[in-house]
Amino acid sequence: MSQHLTPLPPARDIPPPSGYTAMPLVDPFEAFVGPFFEKRVPQEGPGFDGEGELWAAFYIDERHINTQGICHGGMLMSFADATLGIVAWRMNDKHPCVTLSMQTNFLKAGKLGDLVEVRPKLVRKTSGILFASGSFEVKGEPLFTATSVWKLLKA
Repeated sequence: MSQHLTPLPPARDIPPPSGYTAMPLVDPFEAFVGPFFEKRVPQEGPGFDGEGELWAAFYIDERHINTQGICHGGMLMSFADATLGIVAWRMNDKHPCVTLSMQTNFLKAGKLGDLVEVRPKLVRKTSGILFASGSFEVKGEPLFTATSVWKLLKA
C-alpha cells in the first residue's frame, strides 16, 4: 500500500469478526477478493513500528473455493501476499515494496465459512530486503504457512 493511494471499497459488505475492523485495501484485486480484516495488539521491540502487532483475517466465501469445495490455494497465497506485504510496507517506512519470492506449505483444507487468521511476522530486514512469515490458522489450527522475501523500494 502506498501513502498516496485511496482505499477501495471491498467487493462484499461482510461484518468484521469480533475485535477486528475492515482492513483498508488499495489493490483492486485484494478489494475484489476481500474484505480482509485487521486488529492491532500493543507490542514493542524489534519488528514493531509503534502501531502494534498486526493480526489479519478473512472469511472463506463461495468466491474462494475450488471444485472440491475447499479454499483455493491461490486465494490463500493472495491473502498471504497481502498480509506479509503489509509487514514489509510498514517496516519500510510505508514506502512501496515488491514480492521477490514466497513459499507456502499447505497443511489442511480450508472450508466455506472458515475464518482464516494470521499474525504476520518480520523475520529479518536488511537495507534492501525484508523477510516475513506467517502461520495461517482456522480456530487455532494451522491451515498453511508462508514465508516471503521483499524488495524494499524508496519513496
